[in-house]
Amino acid sequence: MTCVAPCMTMPCGRKQLLFWVVAALSASAALAAVLIWEHRPAAGRHVLYYVGDAGRGKALFFGEKQCSICHSVGDEGGRIAPDLSQIPPQSPAMGWLTAALWNHAPGMFRRIRRDQAYPQLNSQEMADILAFLYQSATIDRPGDPAAGQKVFEQKGCVQCHSVRSSGGESAPDLSRVAAGDANEWTRAMWNHAQSMVGPVTAKLGAWPQFMGTDMNDLVAYVNEGAPGHRASTAGDSDRGWKVFQAQCIQCHSVRGAGGSLGPELGPDQDLPLTTSQFASVLWNHAPSMLSLSNQKGISPPELGEREMADLAAFLASLRYFEPSGSALVGERIFSQRGCARCHGSSAEGTHDAPSLQATGQAYTAVTLTAALWRHGPRMVDRTEALGIPWPALAPTDLGNLVSFLNQPRRTAQK
Repeated sequence: MTCVAPCMTMPCGRKQLLFWVVAALSASAALAAVLIWEHRPAAGRHVLYYVGDAGRGKALFFGEKQCSICHSVGDEGGRIAPDLSQIPPQSPAMGWLTAALWNHAPGMFRRIRRDQAYPQLNSQEMADILAFLYQSATIDRPGDPAAGQKVFEQKGCVQCHSVRSSGGESAPDLSRVAAGDANEWTRAMWNHAQSMVGPVTAKLGAWPQFMGTDMNDLVAYVNEGAPGHRASTAGDSDRGWKVFQAQCIQCHSVRGAGGSLGPELGPDQDLPLTTSQFASVLWNHAPSMLSLSNQKGISPPELGEREMADLAAFLASLRYFEPSGSALVGERIFSQRGCARCHGSSAEGTHDAPSLQATGQAYTAVTLTAALWRHGPRMVDRTEALGIPWPALAPTDLGNLVSFLNQPRRTAQK
């Protein structure tokens, strides 16, 4: 998964991840104009912005930077500090990642300095690690097979399907579907929805709805003990963008560019991130989506191998972008959080701390996060020496602070 840290990110960057081939050329061109910045080659972007690569970030996390000595992601890594894939992402994603790092800095920095050399991260490395952590936050938590068996029975799946030869016989044994790959499970479910809506609704009286962890638990039950179990296919957001253009844009839009038959799916919408949440939304809305597409004479898209994973990666990536903000609000937050006490009311610097006003290159979410990381240990020491409580940041603070610090250089009013 490729991520762009500052303008918009994770060309692919919470609660409703959704739906779907080809649009009219004008709609395609318009959407391309909206998203071209995040999807063009890195070499063509302004040098101010850092493109985060989750693969490189993973290698740094588990390798050179040794983050995994303390932290785990999924089942891999240390147990001294929290599993970073178990922390539900908040919006905006970039602000959430930075705030989480900053708010846990005092205890983390003390622990790192006691147990190992403090790892240095430049802005590119920070972009890569942030991209990896964001991608990790979209991984499904392990489901509960026992709860999944209840879902299988209560939702009526058992009337047609079996699991390990136990259940109905009029439809395939679900334990043979996708060998544990949740994205392939979602693809198979979607591709067969059109043929299932009529028979299922007639048999059960209503189309079953999956809520909360239902889908995740069902997948855990279906794949319990499966010898072919493997991790879900990792999606590629650039490929997912192409899938979206080919399969979804005629009905759905991003920031108003695209079709209007289905809901807007852009960054301002609150969409689900994980595979099971995505699967639940697709399943729950399948009857209405298929009905509308049939009324308009649009053939429902059938997704090929890997396309569901790529589409999910693209939609998730729309949540990961450079947060916008207000310089005026940022100035107030800078004061309220206590930053002005050491750095000055205009971030001009004092005898206690240096100027934070941008000079030369402007701050971005990534460069500011990298600077906080590099100088964090000294800042912790300084606040403790001055008896100043460590300020806590909210995810929404970052865009405002970046806007404030990027103002033209000025001095404090006397």
